[in-house]
Amino acid sequence: MSGGTDSSVAAMLLLENEYDVTGITFLFSELTENNDINIHESQQLCKDLGIEHRIADVRKPFEELVVQYFINEYIAGKTPFPCAVCNPNIKFKFLERFAKENNCRYISTGHYARTGQFNGINFIFTGVDSDKDQSFFLWGLKSELIGKLIFPLGNLQKNEVRNIAAQKGFSKISERKDSLGICFIEGNNYRKFLVSKRIHADPGNFVNENGEILGSHVGITNYTIGQRKGLITNANVPLFVSEIRPDTNEIVLSSFDKLYRNKLIVTNILFNDFDEIHQDKIFTVKIRYRLQNTPCKLQIISENMLDVELLEPLAMIAKGQTAVFFDGERVVGGGFIESSM
Repeated sequence: MSGGTDSSVAAMLLLENEYDVTGITFLFSELTENNDINIHESQQLCKDLGIEHRIADVRKPFEELVVQYFINEYIAGKTPFPCAVCNPNIKFKFLERFAKENNCRYISTGHYARTGQFNGINFIFTGVDSDKDQSFFLWGLKSELIGKLIFPLGNLQKNEVRNIAAQKGFSKISERKDSLGICFIEGNNYRKFLVSKRIHADPGNFVNENGEILGSHVGITNYTIGQRKGLITNANVPLFVSEIRPDTNEIVLSSFDKLYRNKLIVTNILFNDFDEIHQDKIFTVKIRYRLQNTPCKLQIISENMLDVELLEPLAMIAKGQTAVFFDGERVVGGGFIESSM
């Protein structure tokens, strides 16, 4: 529970359905002001609802697993996606541990997603509110854990959730703005965050695809694939970041049409039913939260690596991004993009 609209209404709906509820608030980051607000709001709500509230300080493992991963990926010229690391390795791992220690049968959050079964295996499904659907963030959860999850908001629209809070007398909660961006980075300014962690990237060269120098960059951690702004070159045509080369400290700039790719290599994969991949079947893939799904074919290279053929080319694919695979509304699996071509 964060004290926000979604987790608060999830608790209300669980009580309405006669569950015995205990609220838990995690301390993930070192943003003290945010932590204080979340704890205060969550404690007050639990008091108003008449349920127990706990606080779990997971800042140390979060720093070691999520924050360090985030930093390392940028140093390696990749684009990290911290939620994909946090959810299976921190948030839901500790929720499952807490549930077991306190004899709780189910785990519930305010995610806009659903759970269900296919061929007797538990899967995450998309939420009915297509604009708020958060299934994309949950591909790393295993079938056994999914069987313990309850998502009270999965069948609701966001406006319905706000109305429920207001109708139950929590108008202040119903009006709270959604939290956006990366939870451990103040103002969502990742460059400033890296500087605060004393991460220094040396200046280098912008080059074209032939290796010809186009200008100078201020350090690879300041750029992402597809970026156009902030590129100081002497070119008289629009150029975009198409490749980041940490080994040579070069950033390749290209015209936008050169950003399209037809194939991905995905590593660190998780599928709750690997047999599905061996079928001659068309899935869809999403590589960014706000991007539409793209049809694709999958082929296993090894138990930890996947070849993805995109049936429609995609632009601005960055190493390190998450690739999440769907069969209709069902999340079948995902992984991290190692390369594209």
